[in-house]
Amino acid sequence: QKHRAVIKFLVEEGETPANIHKRLQNVYKGDSLDYRNGWRWACCLNEGGEEGTASVADQPRAGRTATSVSPADKAKSSAFIRSDRHITLHELAFELGVSHSRAHSIVDS
Repeated sequence: QKHRAVIKFLVEEGETPANIHKRLQNVYKGDSLDYRNGWRWACCLNEGGEEGTASVADQPRAGRTATSVSPADKAKSSAFIRSDRHITLHELAFELGVSHSRAHSIVDS
């Protein structure tokens, strides 16, 4: 994210992607973006125009959201465990209709 902020600043100063890459290389050495990614960010941030609508912050991504253990799942798992103290995680996952890792998260919480 720090590279993007620097790139945005240099784009607003009117620097070309090639000069931005050289300046990043001088400052960050091996920890710098490669030319292609620096060029891509310069173009993306330049499209924001003078209004500065392009953001250097990470945007939310599509995909599966992080989930937490619901009280209902916790109560169901507790009931199964109380009824059969020798129930395996695999069996519990099957009974709850969740994945093995999700069952582990429920039991672990």
